[in-house]
Amino acid sequence: MLKSLGLVQISVLIIVAVLFMMTWDFGRRILENVQLVQAAQIASAELAHANRVNTQLKQLKKDVITDDWVTKKARVDLHYAREDETLFIPATTPSAPSAPAPPTVPTHAARPAWQDWLEALFGPLR
Repeated sequence: MLKSLGLVQISVLIIVAVLFMMTWDFGRRILENVQLVQAAQIASAELAHANRVNTQLKQLKKDVITDDWVTKKARVDLHYAREDETLFIPATTPSAPSAPAPPTVPTHAARPAWQDWLEALFGPLR
């Protein structure tokens, strides 16, 4: 016959079950905390990057509205010169670089791998 559980065994089972649930909950909370810390670190890095880009863009915005920047862009991109400057035009333009030689294609047909294996094991076939 089966022996019935006593009060001590039932209380031990209840304590073990409660401890298991508390351990499970504690582990879950630790995992959530680690995930939140990682997410906060990633967000902080993204914010720092966005602030750097924002600073660069603000500096570019300040530079774009100056006369020096407009003059520089006109000289470089549009090849403009000022009225009092002497324009130098080369007599000959440099020749375009020659095209690279086309790749050479091997003339012999590729052998199957099994022929290489046979040759390696038994020597040349002919």
